[in-house]
Amino acid sequence: IGQYIASNGGVVAAEELAPYLDVETSGGTLNDETYILPVLLRYEGQPVIDEEGNILYQFPSLQRTASTPSSGRKEYVGRRWADFVGGVDKFFKEKKWQFSNTSITERAMVAGLGGLNLFGVIFLGAILKDTSIAPVGFIKFITGIFPLLQIYAGSFFAIPLFRWFIVLKTNADIEKRNQARQQCARALELPDLSLRRKLLSARDMAQRTFIGQDRIVYSTDRDLVEQDYEAQEWDKRFREIEKSD
Repeated sequence: IGQYIASNGGVVAAEELAPYLDVETSGGTLNDETYILPVLLRYEGQPVIDEEGNILYQFPSLQRTASTPSSGRKEYVGRRWADFVGGVDKFFKEKKWQFSNTSITERAMVAGLGGLNLFGVIFLGAILKDTSIAPVGFIKFITGIFPLLQIYAGSFFAIPLFRWFIVLKTNADIEKRNQARQQCARALELPDLSLRRKLLSARDMAQRTFIGQDRIVYSTDRDLVEQDYEAQEWDKRFREIEKSD
């Protein structure tokens, strides 16, 4: 997200970040722009209003560049968005949870072991129920721990079954979020007129901060020792300001 904002001059529309965030859509449209709040907090962004009344988001910390600021706007709309994002994915696709990383053979062996254990508990219960011998010694010990054996045999299947339902629910939610992000990405590829004007307005407003000679710490114009002394002085002043705060 930071790479995307920086590549767009530090000013973006909320719709541009929607493919990378947790969004909720209704009928293919975004309900509101509250999903962008974590990005504003993370990169110290702020909302701004353009001349047409659109809400855009500016991130001064991601506007710094050492190149000369350009005044022309970038014609970035529609199909060109796929090329413009470069190394950034079109949308953030969450990976679904896997119930188990074991192979089918290993899972079959575990299920067989659990079934054998369950059969043994049932068979043992029938023996203990029908026996006419008084429970003494080892038989008494088995009778005492038999409820624990029953709980273990039942939980051997109950716990994985419960996890399976949780994984199903989690994957369904992940798929829903992925589809919402994908819809937002498609909207950027085929923007309507209002979204197109909003994107162009964001490009117009993206005036990058120019890093001049007064903000460069080291350069090749002067001796390294002289520059190191100035850097130490700057460091000293900075610590003094921190102490005063």
